[in-house]
Amino acid sequence: MAGLLDTLRPPHPLAHREKVILALFGVVAFTTGWSGSAITHALPFLQEDLALSDARVFDLMAIVRAAALTALLLSWWGDRSGRRRPMLVGFALLTVGNLATAVFPSHLGVTITQSVARIGTIGLGALAVVVLAEEVEPLVRGYAIGVFVFFASLGTGFGLLLRPLADRAPDAWRLLFALSAVPLLATPLLVRRLGESRAFSRPVDRPPLATVFRRGHAGRFWPMAILSFAVAAFTGPAANLALLRMQHDLAWSTGAASLMLALTSAPGVTLGVLAGGRMADVIGRRWTQFASIVVGVAGGVMFYESANGWVMGVGITISTLGAFAFAPAFASHRSELFPTDLRATAAAWIINAGIVGGLVGFAAGRFVVDAWGIPATITVLGVVLFAVSFVVFTLPETKGVTLSPGAGPIDPGAATQA
Repeated sequence: MAGLLDTLRPPHPLAHREKVILALFGVVAFTTGWSGSAITHALPFLQEDLALSDARVFDLMAIVRAAALTALLLSWWGDRSGRRRPMLVGFALLTVGNLATAVFPSHLGVTITQSVARIGTIGLGALAVVVLAEEVEPLVRGYAIGVFVFFASLGTGFGLLLRPLADRAPDAWRLLFALSAVPLLATPLLVRRLGESRAFSRPVDRPPLATVFRRGHAGRFWPMAILSFAVAAFTGPAANLALLRMQHDLAWSTGAASLMLALTSAPGVTLGVLAGGRMADVIGRRWTQFASIVVGVAGGVMFYESANGWVMGVGITISTLGAFAFAPAFASHRSELFPTDLRATAAAWIINAGIVGGLVGFAAGRFVVDAWGIPATITVLGVVLFAVSFVVFTLPETKGVTLSPGAGPIDPGAATQA
């Protein structure tokens, strides 16, 4: 037990300032998790109320994700003028977009308003991780990002527990979106307390959007983009279709499906984000990412290839353990590979690669799900992800590097970086 508790502690004590930052970013993370997952939680009810076929559900999710590609502009703004203002804009887009979804519940209305909300989710999450990476000390960076992901997962879990409210009437799913807009009330707190990142300095020459594709950055960018693409192509459909499969394919009730997902994912999430963040700080970013992918794919395939409730539950725990251990290691690595004046833009391009991967995953499912079924489709996507995962070893290890303004990207094995 003592050994397990050690894996959940930071590898080095957190300073008081870092604890205050984590508390503030906990509000941002909780909002990202709760409000950002509202569409996933409401999807089975929305599909039934709007009479959408499985193919149209794939189309809806693909359009919403495609719109999120424009969140790149928020990160580019963050590299040019500072992180603070685009973060606040992303927070507003997410919460106001969800509120608008509750008010305009038609198919077109949901598509438009959730596209807006998704732009906010992606922009806010990307910038928050960049700022957090720049604000905490290198020895606890992976752990701190793990705590951020943990608060985001708490928000997702909270939204999951509210799902039974949508069973009360055919259009009661609108309540899930309305409630997820409540964090909008925290806007004054963020405006007052959210400061600019200490590592940010306004660049004299403002790099264009395509700078990360050029020599000197491309060797770091493309492996991360490929990995992001493959992870999202698997996790996008796997995460969003879990409730759909339980309720529609296996005839589980709303309460049973929600409770099952909440109870079995909680241990994996908790251990994954905290132990995964610690592993990234102690063992390294690359091996943590690789091991997490292997575990996550195995658990996801176990869930989808079985109709036995116990096996499915174990599969959910294992898959969430892998997914949430991967998140802090990948986010830390992504932040440490690029200089300060490109960090947010590079992160946004890598996230966009993930969005495209999610679109490809949904597109693949759109055309083969009727012939193969959801389990076989998810399994094939998982095998592809495992095959791609070795690309992480083409990148330098960045554990322990320092992020500060004014310098260029690190060399393999270097101890400092901007």
